[in-house]
Amino acid sequence: MAPINIGRRAVIVALLVGLAAPMSTKADQIAGYIATQMQRLHIPGVSLAIVRDGRVIKAQGYGFANLELKAPATKETVYEIGSNTKQFTAAAIMMLVEEGKIHLDDSITKYFPEAPEAWRGMTIRHLLTHTSGIQNHVAVPHWLDVFKTNLAYETAPARDELLKMFFKLPLEFQPGETWAYDNTGYYLLGIVIEKASGKSYWQFLDERIFKPLRMNATRNTDPQPIVPNRASGYEWKNDHFENRPVLLPVIAFSAGSLLSTAEDMAKWDAALYAEKLLKKSSLDQIWTAAATNDKAPMPFNYGFGWFVDSYHGHRLVQHSGGTPGFSSLIYRFIDDKLTIIILTNHSDRIVDQLAIDLAGICSPPLKRPAASSDPDPKTTTMLKDVASGLLNGNYEAESFTPAMRIFLGTATGKAFWKWFAEHGALGSFVFSDREDKESGQVLRYKVSLGGNAYWFSVRMTKDRKIAQIYWW
Repeated sequence: MAPINIGRRAVIVALLVGLAAPMSTKADQIAGYIATQMQRLHIPGVSLAIVRDGRVIKAQGYGFANLELKAPATKETVYEIGSNTKQFTAAAIMMLVEEGKIHLDDSITKYFPEAPEAWRGMTIRHLLTHTSGIQNHVAVPHWLDVFKTNLAYETAPARDELLKMFFKLPLEFQPGETWAYDNTGYYLLGIVIEKASGKSYWQFLDERIFKPLRMNATRNTDPQPIVPNRASGYEWKNDHFENRPVLLPVIAFSAGSLLSTAEDMAKWDAALYAEKLLKKSSLDQIWTAAATNDKAPMPFNYGFGWFVDSYHGHRLVQHSGGTPGFSSLIYRFIDDKLTIIILTNHSDRIVDQLAIDLAGICSPPLKRPAASSDPDPKTTTMLKDVASGLLNGNYEAESFTPAMRIFLGTATGKAFWKWFAEHGALGSFVFSDREDKESGQVLRYKVSLGGNAYWFSVRMTKDRKIAQIYWW
């Protein structure tokens, strides 16, 4: 083999060092940022995966998967992913749509003939987009009472009781009139998958998604099997951590009863880019936001199992999940080919803002814009008053679009702002930046709740009505 010229070797070494330095710097930034946020938010353990151009550039655990055993969190730690289950439910529905076994505009009474007459106008599409009008059963007081005699691992009796309860739920709005996050609809979709496929929901996901993608750690939350690397769930309460129970599969089912790892979720992300499981036309439908019956914006931009939006011109599809002991998210900046996956073992943590910050570290164009002077202090004052009213349970309805007004009156809308209020009193409300859109503007604010910093985004129409308020 010919000897390498010393000068050439020096150039190669210099190039490698030059490439390694920024990567090392980013790794240090990420580690420092995660450590700070874990301390601030009292999160015991985090598993993170960052995917760039189809390649996992970072997969690591931080903190503890189990506090009692001091078991470290790793990239292979298994967490409950809560409502991130919904994207798999939506994908399964679309697989059956491609096979002609389900039609999106079928009435759901085709699958539930015993349902009340008021459900006749609801379709599979309405369930997928949270626009059916069925009240979210999770907001019903004492809804878990249906499991008191059937809380074991046999699902049929408990499910039958739950369906009876669903059929008694009131309609909060007419199908397609507005949007309200609805676990009931996604629970029903799991049963639709079973009826259309002839297989159990879990069997269908395993055979059609998890095994083909080698998502070997992804399964339902059943507490009976020994699941290697399963994390324990916690909540920070009264200045200390408390254990939280495992979520039984029958309770959340196809709305939120999956376990997974950061590594497995990265495989799922890669499959979506490669269109391995679904046609492009199906994915396009999944990532198209629903509109109201009169084509107005919904209170949230939601497709099939995913929130769909843009962040300063960068297309973003994302979802988060929460169960009694866990919080998780997957943020996919599609055109940037960047995905942030965060799994944690603490309940009720707003980890969405961590994803935005990490995206900015990995890709400078996604960094939050530098704070600028407030071009309209009057609007800022008005919006702070609106936020304060929502947090305290009172607001001026005329400030909102019709769809947003209806949403705020739903069980989900009320629970949403009650949940935010539990994070603490509203303090500062400082203008950050503005994004002009065809239908109006998105105004972003750095907000203090209970002394902790959060970000609120407010979408306003051209006639200065509030159409959306969200937290990324």
